Amino acid sequence: MKVIFDDSGFPLADYDEVLSEINVKNLLKRETMPFIELPQTHELIEIKKAAEHLKESSDTLVVVGMGGSSRGAKALHQSVGLENEKLLFLDNLDLNLLSETFRKIDWEKTSFAFISKSGRTLETVTLMNIVLEELKNRGLLKGRVAFVGDKGNPFEDLAKELKAPFLPVPKEIGGRFSVFTSVGLLPAYFAGYNVERFLEGAYDLIDAPLPSFYLAAAKYLHHRLGRKIPVLMPYSSFMTEFTEWYSQLWAESLGKESQGQTPLKAVGTASQHSVLQLFIDGPDDKFYQLLFINKYPLDLRLPEKTSILPFLSNRNVSEIVRAEFEGTIHALKTKGRPIVRFELEELNEYEIGYLLMLYMVAVVVMAKFIGVNPYGQPAVEIGKRRAIELLKEKWDEGGLR
Repeated sequence: MKVIFDDSGFPLADYDEVLSEINVKNLLKRETMPFIELPQTHELIEIKKAAEHLKESSDTLVVVGMGGSSRGAKALHQSVGLENEKLLFLDNLDLNLLSETFRKIDWEKTSFAFISKSGRTLETVTLMNIVLEELKNRGLLKGRVAFVGDKGNPFEDLAKELKAPFLPVPKEIGGRFSVFTSVGLLPAYFAGYNVERFLEGAYDLIDAPLPSFYLAAAKYLHHRLGRKIPVLMPYSSFMTEFTEWYSQLWAESLGKESQGQTPLKAVGTASQHSVLQLFIDGPDDKFYQLLFINKYPLDLRLPEKTSILPFLSNRNVSEIVRAEFEGTIHALKTKGRPIVRFELEELNEYEIGYLLMLYMVAVVVMAKFIGVNPYGQPAVEIGKRRAIELLKEKWDEGGLR
């Protein structure tokens, strides 16, 4: 992967200068970035064993988890897109999604992974109880479930009761940073992805983290100039889930104490027909991250004689997408918009692992720049507590008996 800063708006020397002010190299350690300590061999063996246990009776895994408990695995699954196994997600408390998933699956060949750091996530526990009851009624509970979360949380006790696998997550690693733990690796192993290559991408970023440092420095310098909306625009529909993961990471890590940035998602080429007008000719309050994939498993060639636009004759579709990408960059540059461009060789486990780790390191550096703690989400807890209070009030009144 190449990360290109030529059009980012500042010389690299400026990035080096602001990075030296925060002693950035001292941040790249377990104490400040616990997620860079990737699983050891014995941990990978246990995760793989749990996946194989579920695969003995299933060809489909439904991941039940909210936010960071599912987004990373979902981003990997959509981006790499293997089809020899089935991987589904219940990642929203939505009755339509629930009923659609239940209709779609073959219960005789489906397992479930329940993922929650605390083991008390309201939505996850709600869905878990519905699924467990359905499995019990069908006589299919044995060997069909696994649990992932912090050691000592209620999931661990339930796993023992059901004689099901329980995979611990390091307590210091929060959900949105957990894709390289059992949270992301259990689904990846089940679906047949090359986990070793996925981790290798992450290792290589950790070994040479300068792209992360420069990305954070660029965003920070533009943030000081009022560009507080970082746009992420991959040129592939198969990276929309990655943009969802990125949005949670950037918003939830930095949106504290009246600080933060508002991430904005777009997808080329489709978004060129919706928001690109705003990007080019609207307010200069955005920072652009454009991602291009150089190689696809399949490319198509247009006929030697095309209708309407003759200059398309005998062109590969990949050439046209590249022209659209370069055209967008040119248009943004004419208005002086700051751009960092990412050139991915292809959508594979290594590139996605590298990219996920790149953004996790970058957001911690950005948090240091603006003076906030990148971990936790204290404001979100206010709404969670109120929802639980309302449900408990109904219970006390007998309304849920």
